[in-house]
Amino acid sequence: MIFVLCANPALDRLLIMEELSLNEVNRASQVTETVGGKGINVARAIKQKGGNPRLLIFEGGSTGEKIKKGLEKENFLFTSWPSDETRITTIIHEEKTKRHTVINEPGPLVSISTTLACLHFLENNLRKGDYLVLSGSLPRGVRLDFYALLIQISKRKGAFSVLDTSGEPLRRALPAAPFMIKPNVREAQEALGFSISSWEDKIKAVKIFENQGVELVILSDGKRGVVATYRGEIWKVGMKKEVEGGGYSIGSGDTLVGVVVEYLEKGKSIEESLAAGVSCGLANTFYPGGGIFDEEKAEELEKDILIERIKD
Repeated sequence: MIFVLCANPALDRLLIMEELSLNEVNRASQVTETVGGKGINVARAIKQKGGNPRLLIFEGGSTGEKIKKGLEKENFLFTSWPSDETRITTIIHEEKTKRHTVINEPGPLVSISTTLACLHFLENNLRKGDYLVLSGSLPRGVRLDFYALLIQISKRKGAFSVLDTSGEPLRRALPAAPFMIKPNVREAQEALGFSISSWEDKIKAVKIFENQGVELVILSDGKRGVVATYRGEIWKVGMKKEVEGGGYSIGSGDTLVGVVVEYLEKGKSIEESLAAGVSCGLANTFYPGGGIFDEEKAEELEKDILIERIKD
């Protein structure tokens, strides 16, 4: 089974407008609300590929009730524990410039009893061969090494831990050596302390993470593709030609993670998993919601995927 922890879910409020004018009155042409948060986006992508993930969330208040109703409507299997009022994320998409601005509210306060309940749940339910995806930021009140503790539980249970976070939670979790991480270039720069711009820089970065004990490292750089290392082998994944359109960048990395995990859980090769993850992530940029993509578009994009194994 694939468990996905979304410790800091959100109600995503998308405002679509022609162009944002600072210090002026702006009017949106369209407003939509969607259940969001990185882990939920990951689970959505897994589900679209035929998987049946179990979501684990902290939620509270009226926004939390909307989150639960939204997950029920999408037929997600989920377990929740109480927190303070769940946050709202405001996303502004400008049709003229294709800029995508995200405004994150502070996460809720989560009690020690809630985090302990989550720990005990995973101690009792994780099985050998399961996947545990740890995705997104940690809300207030949750200790910064929480992901590290969950990675350690996964190892004891013989499960595969997948980490997609940034900042201090990433730095605290790396010594626990998760099975897989998926930082973007900015997150990797913060964790490693050097600028990453060239393909050589990216290869250096993934090798450093690998030397820290991570078996599968996927370093993403948007439409410029990814560099990945898996058990000593390195791949460069890109497109044969530039992708036209696709202005919704939020959630594409989450889509990549979900599809890669679903493919690996099904026993697919690393090459197949990377190709599917990158193509579905790009297909997601054509939709204003994380983890959502058109299968035909993803298949069309996958034909132009170029995977090159790099000699060390």
